[in-house]
Amino acid sequence: MPIVTISRGTFSGGETLAQCLTKKTGFPAVGVEVIKEAATLYGISESEISQQLKQGPKVWERLLGEKRRLYLIALQSAMAERAAKGDFIYYGLAGHFLLQGVPNVFKVRLVAPLSQRIKNEMAKKNISEEAAKEYIEKVDERRKQWTKFFYHVDLTDPFLYDMVINLENLSIDTACGMIMYALDQPEFKDTGAKHKAIENFALACQIKAKIALNERTRGIELDVEVKDGNVHIQGKLYTTVGMFATGLRQTEAEIRTIAKSVSGVKDIKVDLQELPVAVE
Repeated sequence: MPIVTISRGTFSGGETLAQCLTKKTGFPAVGVEVIKEAATLYGISESEISQQLKQGPKVWERLLGEKRRLYLIALQSAMAERAAKGDFIYYGLAGHFLLQGVPNVFKVRLVAPLSQRIKNEMAKKNISEEAAKEYIEKVDERRKQWTKFFYHVDLTDPFLYDMVINLENLSIDTACGMIMYALDQPEFKDTGAKHKAIENFALACQIKAKIALNERTRGIELDVEVKDGNVHIQGKLYTTVGMFATGLRQTEAEIRTIAKSVSGVKDIKVDLQELPVAVE
């Protein structure tokens, strides 16, 4: 079976659906745990990551773009580590985006009427209808902004998903059954190619995170590809003109050293394009 990612609006039943699928498949349901794993793996503050994900990218927050990029890389690496261990059900934010490049991921979008979602929150938090509506709309908007900021897509676009389920006239159990039926179809059967692709993806994410979080190479935008332990790293290096210029070869050597420290790496090829920037 594939990894299942559940995208949903606030209080739309995503966690309940994930628990139902866990009972039927035996796969673990993963939500905020991935934040804890990212923090543990790369020594980043768990509360800082959580706070960044809760906030929308306001104009002034764009100044923190590099920091946000580091968090995103760490989260993606934690998701990749999860995928390497086996299939799971993910009901956190933007899981299918974090797993870009991983084959056999079944992407579900869960929607529910606003009135139904308001009732769910009122019951859980014991708050007024007006307060519940305001909270839901605020969180939904932040999630849309966050996804647009990082991935340049609309979170609600149905073409991003394999299945969109409207809970207006369907129960969670029915939705769960629909997904289970889809998972049993030939398109989502496990293959050896799938497992190999996940191994390559996880190793590439780990290398990218190590490079991004290293003080000597932080801030360099890189693409990392891995095939059977053979690593190809490409990117752009912005250097200052004059006495403070950073040596291209030195940076490539540092990147190569960091990549070699990751278990499973066999051969490394580094291609950096140097882009000089004049200092005024």
